[in-house]
Amino acid sequence: MTHTDFNRLSSLFLIIAAVMTWPTQGFAISVSISDNVVVLDSRQRSGEIALLSMTPSPVEFEITPMDLAEGVIDGRDYLRWSPARALVPANRGSPLRMVFRPPADLPPNEYVVRLAVKSRQVDYEPDFGPTPQDDEGPAEERLSAGIAIQPVLPVTVYIRHKVDSPTLTISGFEPAVDDPRSHGHFTARKPPEAISFIGTVALFGADSEQMLTSGRLRMGQTVSETRIRVPRRETEAELSEPVCLHIWPTFPASGEAEQRVCSE
Repeated sequence: MTHTDFNRLSSLFLIIAAVMTWPTQGFAISVSISDNVVVLDSRQRSGEIALLSMTPSPVEFEITPMDLAEGVIDGRDYLRWSPARALVPANRGSPLRMVFRPPADLPPNEYVVRLAVKSRQVDYEPDFGPTPQDDEGPAEERLSAGIAIQPVLPVTVYIRHKVDSPTLTISGFEPAVDDPRSHGHFTARKPPEAISFIGTVALFGADSEQMLTSGRLRMGQTVSETRIRVPRRETEAELSEPVCLHIWPTFPASGEAEQRVCSE
């Protein structure tokens, strides 16, 4: 049973970054991906994230599959991703595209692919096009120094073939005792045998209808319960009004919330 602190969920646009430094020589590599979750199904068979380099020299990205937890069906035979390797110029980005290609006899189920996005700073300056510095000296003087540091960022692709997102059961609000970060929490549960839930949660004031926070709620196949915390502001001793939890079965949210549960 796993508990996930909603305070640590990202905002609606998630950026994941890995920054690693080499202190003795002053080199650094800084890379990011625009998201770490992709959901595909029979209606939306393609997806895309961005591979981003904030490094002052080119970065090579390599995308390889990873092993999954026991009991989770590996879907790499039904997923195509491109490119498998990409060279991204300094301070630029490149798309990583994914396509779900099911065979005609594929049984209904959720299939998961876990990808490792590896990156490394290259030890040369590829020709990405002319720049103002191209005539400022011999080529050997313009070589960049490479280092053998490889940040690895995980991406999880959920492939839902003829199955729907599960409906969560939400418990009543439980106040916190002496927690400086939250007023308490709601508990979301899904059946142990259900597929993953990737949706949106938002907390609103019941009277003011002001949004307190929102983000993605992700519960993998092996997770049956998670906590959604109501954040406490530094100046708040207690809740000034009841709080309502809204849940959508998609991320980003679309249309009306599927569920709405309020504290007393």
